[in-house]
Amino acid sequence: MFDTHYDLLTFVYMAQKENKDITNFLKPLNKQNISGVISNLYFMSQEEMKKELKYPNKIEVLKMFKQSKQALESYNLDCDILYSIEGCDYIKDTKELEELKHLGLNSIILVWNNPNKYGSGIRLNKGLTEEGKKFIQKAIDLKLGIDLSHANEPTFNDIINIIKENQKQGKQVICYASHSNIKSLQDNPRNLNESQIKKLKEVGGYLGLVSYPSFITNKIDTNQIKKEYIKHIIYATKELDINHVMLSSDNMDFIKEFDTDCQTDVPVYKYANMKDDIYQDLKKHFNKEDINKIMKTNAETLYKKLTKSHQ
Repeated sequence: MFDTHYDLLTFVYMAQKENKDITNFLKPLNKQNISGVISNLYFMSQEEMKKELKYPNKIEVLKMFKQSKQALESYNLDCDILYSIEGCDYIKDTKELEELKHLGLNSIILVWNNPNKYGSGIRLNKGLTEEGKKFIQKAIDLKLGIDLSHANEPTFNDIINIIKENQKQGKQVICYASHSNIKSLQDNPRNLNESQIKKLKEVGGYLGLVSYPSFITNKIDTNQIKKEYIKHIIYATKELDINHVMLSSDNMDFIKEFDTDCQTDVPVYKYANMKDDIYQDLKKHFNKEDINKIMKTNAETLYKKLTKSHQ
């Protein structure tokens, strides 16, 4: 399985900062299990980061990205890794974005749930700022992936419009929503509605479906939640097509290592067994070839596109 969203850069950054041994946490990341991962360094509001991650008052994205990437690479994991920043609040400008690309950045999620100087997440109903439009254009020019998860609908639509304009000019734009589900099946503000899914398809985007209960259903029985998750996957394969659907964990098991009071959603699949358990659930509805696409090869195609610009 290729995991399209895991805040792994944040995890190793915090582990290095607090001198924690996280070897056991990383064991699932290998070619036989989790064969690839989009690894995020994530940023929230200053207040939330102080509480949850004990981040310093002064956020230096370049320094933190370089340190976390080097720390992650020091583990010599046997899996493919893409590097992403989730929440571009503290990236100073397009020049710093270019520097991040040179350091190995592959993709960006423009906003987390809060508004920032570039656009807005689900906590505010505004679209891209003028600075945000220039920032997205620069990201496209740098051939960075544009991850639409967390964007509210106006920001989502503004980004899609910029992507379409660039595609009309013959540019290839790599676009996806790494960890979002289907709003018509579960009315979570982070899920995508029918219009957004249609627009994602129009630009050739991918969708990574996340297995947290709050994104899936209001049911509480584990087996029922898993059945509902498969419904999200089936819906996505019909609306986007089988070649543009992926899976994500948004694994937050690590957060208790740093914030014992943090209350996080409990994932319906345990990370160490996620690959095998999802396979068993998918095989009731899909053939082996299509399961392989959903679980691995579609994301590997995305991986190849995102790493090509660094070659």
